[in-house]
Formats: sequence, structure tokens, C-alpha cells
Amino acid sequence: MALLITDMLINYSLLKLLSVKQTHRKLILILTITLNLFYLGVFKYFNFFADSLFAFLNSLNLQTSFPIIQIIAPVGISFYTFRIIAQFLDCYHYKILCPNLIDYSIYISYFPQIASGPIARPLEFYRQLNKPTKYNYEIADVIVLILSGLFKKYTLSSFLFNFTQLPFRTPQQYSSLDLILASFAYTGLIYTDFSGYSDLSNGISCLLGFKPVPNFNMPYQSRSLQEFWRRWHISLSEWLRDYLYIPLGGNRKGKTRQLFNLFLTMLIGGFWHGAGWTFIIWGSLHGIGLIVNHLWKETAKKLPFKSEIFAKIAPLINWLITFLFITFTWIFFNAVSLETAGLFISGIFTSPIKTIQFNYWQLYACLALILALNFYGDKFSHLFKQTLNRSHIIIQIAIISLCTYTILKLGPSTVPPFIYFNF
Repeated sequence: MALLITDMLINYSLLKLLSVKQTHRKLILILTITLNLFYLGVFKYFNFFADSLFAFLNSLNLQTSFPIIQIIAPVGISFYTFRIIAQFLDCYHYKILCPNLIDYSIYISYFPQIASGPIARPLEFYRQLNKPTKYNYEIADVIVLILSGLFKKYTLSSFLFNFTQLPFRTPQQYSSLDLILASFAYTGLIYTDFSGYSDLSNGISCLLGFKPVPNFNMPYQSRSLQEFWRRWHISLSEWLRDYLYIPLGGNRKGKTRQLFNLFLTMLIGGFWHGAGWTFIIWGSLHGIGLIVNHLWKETAKKLPFKSEIFAKIAPLINWLITFLFITFTWIFFNAVSLETAGLFISGIFTSPIKTIQFNYWQLYACLALILALNFYGDKFSHLFKQTLNRSHIIIQIAIISLCTYTILKLGPSTVPPFIYFNF
């Protein structure tokens, strides 16, 4: 808390300086962003860089050593650093005025979003903070968000957690089919874990009078990687687009530069998630995937043949390729090291399939339910809201009580921590 307060006061002083100065504004902006990235780097990436440099020098037979320091990063440092940078860039471009210290502090430390987002935009946040009556939510919206978040996190995510821990640490001890099931289980786990947190965060924000920040929109129904990133962690995707991809030049400097900017944005986005080569590979794979996605879209338009049959099955093929690619890349995201990721992937193709440890119908039912939520989640949500709105207050209480009891009954005694708390 002391670090967060100190960080806010230093940044607010620089923000105030930026807002009153008419000269050297760019210098102040660069200094501030550098300072924040350095601060983030010390807490989150120091040991990664020290360890990587140590390994590199040793590979050159230059015997040396670096201290490995036990650093505990402040909770949510990645998320509030993004908010601080967004604040500076918006002030620099005169999109917003410098807020007062109290408003600024509330924005940076807004508790429902500080640990794992969503990343609210400064302009929208201050607008609602100063005019809290603008957003009139229905109580059914809040109930659906909170129950949805609890069900995803407490029930589905906690259940899938047991199927992903050991296979991703000792993949050589599992059969090929077990590893495939573990990869699908993690695909479901990270979605239910993170979108469950976002639902809870948005539900609490509604109660505080803030409009929810969309962060997930049924991402596993995407038919392309481009579409996936419009549906997954939406607030981060938009932040990377507006504060990194577009300032890099976006698509304004030719096709080659656009594709390079795409790759670089995803690479940095991957590294932002964690200090490790696995996250760099994960981000790079998505960067390459987006490049292929863009090139294929242009190539497909020029194909001479138009087949009705192909047109009908193309959406299914596109969905399957996209889903399998995303599932594959999650292996790097969750693996503890590159070596383990390699063992996991090779195990899928080389391990025997006779001994299936994960032969549980509950696992298959859970994965099928998560897939159904990704195709019909909005319909479920709409139907539930309608049912609540049309019911008498006594019936509403009975429905909410029954749902809460079911969630608690199906959930475990010990709930695993939120995955994105680590980022």
C-alpha cells in the first residue's frame, strides 16, 4: 500500500507538471513512461533479466554470477501501471484535463479493478465519477454478473484446476490423451477464471454506480485470431491498440510495417503477462498468427474459385483452426518453463494413450458447458434476466438463493487463487 501511495504521488506530481508546462512536454512524457516502466521492470522483471544475462554469459564461458533477489511485486502493478501510462498519454494529447488528486487516486487504486482489471479508460472513469447518476443499471444485471462470476470462478474454474496442475509440471508422467484433455481443461480454466473475475468486478462496479467495462464476449466462438482478440480481454486489447499499436504507426506506414507493428504489439503484450520466455513465445505465436490471419484474408479474396460447399463448411473450419491454435498457445502460457512446454507438446504426439487418468464424465460435461457458454452465453444471460424481471420478489429471492446454494454446493472447499493476480 505504501508503495502504491508513493507511486501515485510521484506520478501525480509529474502529471501536474505536464498539464501546466507548455514546453518540454514530450520530455516529461518520456521521462514519466520510462520511470514507470523501470519501476515495473524492477519489481516484475529484474530476476528474469539477471537470470537470462547470467545464462548468456555462461554460454560464452564468461564465469560470472548475479544476485537473485526475492522481490514481491505489489498486487496489480501491471494493471495500474497501464492506467498511469494511459492517463499521461491522454493528458499529453489533450484528451483529458489533469484531474484533482482525489479523483486521480480513486482512478489508479479503484479496488474492483486493481488486481486483474478490466483496464478502465481515464476519460470514461472520470466522467462517471463526477456524474454518478448517468448510468442507471437494473438489479437483474448486477445479479447476473455476480452469479455468473461466482459460477465461473468458484465452480467451473476450481473444478478444472485439478486437471491442469500436475500435467503441466510433469507431462512425462501422463498419456497422450491426458495431455490433450489437460490442454483443453486449461483452455476452459483460464477463460472461466478470468472472465469470472471480470464479471464480479463489473458487478461490484455496478453497485458503486459505474458502468461495466466489457472484457469478454464469448471468445471461444471466434472464427479468426483477429476476432478472438476483439472478444478476449477486450480492455487490454484496446489499450495495446490505442497506446502501442497506433503510436507505432498502426497500418499507416505500409503493409510490411503494419505486420511488424502487429507482431511487436503481441510480443510486448505477451511479455507484459509474465517474466518468462514462455510468455514471450506465447505473445510471439499470437503475433505470427495475426500476421498469417491478415495475409490469408487478402489471399482468400483473390481466390478464383467460389464453391458453395466450401462456403458452408468454411466457418466451421475457421473456428476449429482458431480454437486449436489458441488451445495450443495456452500450453506455453501455463508451462513453468520452455523445457516443460516442449515435453508437454512432444508428449501429446509420442506418449502412449492406453493409461487415461482423466476419464471423468464430469470433466467432459464441464468442458461442454464452457463451450456452450461461449456460443449461447448471451441467450442464457438474457433469459435469466427476463425471468428475474418478470417474477415476483419472493420468486426472485428463491431463484437467487437456489442458484447461490447450487454454486456453493458444487464448488470445492478450497478455491484456487485467481490466475491473473500473478500478472
